[in-house]
Amino acid sequence: MLRQAGGGGMAIRVEFSDGKNLAPDDDVIYGDGIVGRVEDVASFNGKYLVTARIAADKAALVRRNSRFWIHSRLGSAALLFDTPKAGGAAVETGHTFTGLAEAPEPDPELAPPAAPRKLTARPSWLVELRASLELKAGGDLTETQQRKVTGVVAGVREDGGLLVLAPSWAVEYSGELAAESYRVELIGGATHVAEILVVRLPFVVLHVPATEYKGNAAPFWPDALADQQGLLLTDFEGNAFTAVHTAGEVQLRARTGLGLVALVDGTNVAGFTLPAVGETEGVRWVPLNGAGTAIEEAAAKLK
Repeated sequence: MLRQAGGGGMAIRVEFSDGKNLAPDDDVIYGDGIVGRVEDVASFNGKYLVTARIAADKAALVRRNSRFWIHSRLGSAALLFDTPKAGGAAVETGHTFTGLAEAPEPDPELAPPAAPRKLTARPSWLVELRASLELKAGGDLTETQQRKVTGVVAGVREDGGLLVLAPSWAVEYSGELAAESYRVELIGGATHVAEILVVRLPFVVLHVPATEYKGNAAPFWPDALADQQGLLLTDFEGNAFTAVHTAGEVQLRARTGLGLVALVDGTNVAGFTLPAVGETEGVRWVPLNGAGTAIEEAAAKLK
């Protein structure tokens, strides 16, 4: 197509310290597709200047921060490039790039989002909190907001009542509240009406009256999380992701519409993650700091 176009497309130049047997007519590859061809490889002052032509319908792939390298093996070579998500501005034909000696590490921002795996077993103290908030919308109109998050049993009372800890995101609202209702589902399917005892941002503690729950309260991770601490993030249904805690944040490239519980060693609750605001992927980190105070305050209200 490039030959038939009589020199059409966009010409670029890439300077390398090693030409690695690259030659005219070798392919230019982006991802897994051929997008152009090498027109010339010139040697000067111990360096190599590669002139390549990119097909006109692929020229938009080339940006100021595009990265070029040569893939060479016995009997063949190709010019490869990628463009990080922060690719920068478009370039004009004739732009010169500095090539890399080796293939770069893939841009993590371009990696496909993580896919959940199913847990073979879930802790009995995992619960799902369902909040229904009816807000006044002017006149006789109301607007209903419904949210679901995964929470944990934080206390078990002698009468079978439960204290449930969850991220307060599930119960927060803006505007005038007309009505509200909260339900908590336990492992096994039993669902109970709950009431809010304490909202101490970013946590909420709810009370679930007498239940048939026979398990223990969730164990909390007692120490501050160190950098590179591995975590297991799970929702109530057992859809789980592995992630790493780094510099006070949890990095996770995944599409999560609900709050998740973050576990250390698969059993100790270390905090929650919430959907990233305004993003289709990623999470916000809510560590357990302060949760103990909220739980104690809630328990005191029931005495």
